[in-house]
Amino acid sequence: MSAAAWPALGAALAWSLYLPLGAKYAVWLLAVLAALVSMRDAACRRRLQQQPLLRPLLLLMGWLALSAVWSTAAPPDLAAHLGLYGLWLSVPLLGVVLPMRAARLALLHFSTASAGVALLFVVDHLHRVPPSWLWHSTLFAEGNQRIANSTLLALGAAIAAWQGVRAVDPRRRLLWLLLAVWIALGLALQDRRSGMLLLPLLLLVWSIARQPSAQRRLMLVAIVLAGATLTWQAVDTVNSRFAEGISELRSYESSDRVATSWGQRLRMLELTAQMVREHPWVGQGLASWQGLWLQRTTPGTAVHANSTPHNDYLLLTQQGGVVALALLLAVLVTAFRQALRAGATAVPLLMVWTALALTAMFNAAMRDAKFSLPLLLLAAVGVALIQAPPDAD
Repeated sequence: MSAAAWPALGAALAWSLYLPLGAKYAVWLLAVLAALVSMRDAACRRRLQQQPLLRPLLLLMGWLALSAVWSTAAPPDLAAHLGLYGLWLSVPLLGVVLPMRAARLALLHFSTASAGVALLFVVDHLHRVPPSWLWHSTLFAEGNQRIANSTLLALGAAIAAWQGVRAVDPRRRLLWLLLAVWIALGLALQDRRSGMLLLPLLLLVWSIARQPSAQRRLMLVAIVLAGATLTWQAVDTVNSRFAEGISELRSYESSDRVATSWGQRLRMLELTAQMVREHPWVGQGLASWQGLWLQRTTPGTAVHANSTPHNDYLLLTQQGGVVALALLLAVLVTAFRQALRAGATAVPLLMVWTALALTAMFNAAMRDAKFSLPLLLLAAVGVALIQAPPDAD
């Protein structure tokens, strides 16, 4: 791919993150094809082989493929699940070929796109916006797409704040920080709890892991905690949604009849843990969860209709046992180690891995492409920022 084409692809990648899933896949496929063409160059192949993520990812994919041998799932389900987990391999692949200029542009456009989505929520809060295909995948998104957007808004605000802190020009710094506040406002006005909880955690990780002195670290931690507390108290959308969730947990009863969001999650964790205990070491095989779930839950209930347990660590353990969980943790440890060792430019990468690791505790962040595809594309951008390969010819 020509040097001029890579920045355009980086911009398209950033905007696709808020578009429908088909658009995400189209941009991902184009980027992967361009990366595979670049692999004709020996230097690109060497950089890929040196990527620390490559080996643990291949081991995890290999074990999951092997677990298909003892799975009761149908071949199409096996292929679909392995393909979804295989999306992770695009992180090292794209990370070593995407030029730094294109990666920087991708972050700029991602912040701009996040600000645009925040604008929709602000305007809708002031005056109800009518439905339209233009914002069907953002303002009027449903299900996991809505939760994924909330997660992306949290990342957009955190990355914009990082851009502001590192800007040398005072005017650019102020512009970035105002943009971060604007995106955070949009996040506070949307109705999903995931991003609301994630943003202060991202800022805390950044404050603790990437500050030059203990004094600055303590100052930023205090600012983040104070800002989170103020938002909790001042914004009705935030405190009402979390009060609702706490009420759902307190009223939970161990039954398939549970209909609340957090109550269903507890039921899924409860039954999936039973599956894990039945075959703890090697699991029950790739893509086996849903078939077993349908057998163990009551048809016609809200719980019965779920396709994942909304916890990827438990889901991987159910499919591939303790072996799969250990391999997944090896992937995440490698990813965090790479981000922590790479210096100041690795902050976006650190934030993306933090978002994915935390979101996977409560949602299907690794199993559902609505989550995994945008997060993995952002992770590839983060890897590109610390790889700094030469611009493509």
